[in-house]
Amino acid sequence: MSEDVDVSALLQLGSLQKPGAPDIVGRILNRFFAESAERLQAIQSAVAAGDAQALERVAHALKGIAGTVGAHGVDRLAVRLEQLGREGRTQDAAPLVTELESALERTRTTFEQSLGTRPDAVQNQDGH
Repeated sequence: MSEDVDVSALLQLGSLQKPGAPDIVGRILNRFFAESAERLQAIQSAVAAGDAQALERVAHALKGIAGTVGAHGVDRLAVRLEQLGREGRTQDAAPLVTELESALERTRTTFEQSLGTRPDAVQNQDGH
């Protein structure tokens, strides 16, 4: 297991899943990947516009959702981006944004391999 991703909580949650019930772990991962993609795009826009407040705010939100699912590598990069935003240093953020893109891809791969699921392919059985 990668130190950048801790799947233990999601594995434990999955073990409590009742047969035939909607896939709660898949739903959590779908939400994480949808929200993290939105946050990545917002971070890219904030950096391009030199908007330090937006960078700080969006990186903080990404930090929260990454921590929730155990995406520690993403969490650490979000903390660094949040700090750059707080310091008004958007010009220094581009390399971290590139690292963040890679970390998100590695996180997706780790979840897929460790949990045996493709988050974006999970069907919500209750229509959500």
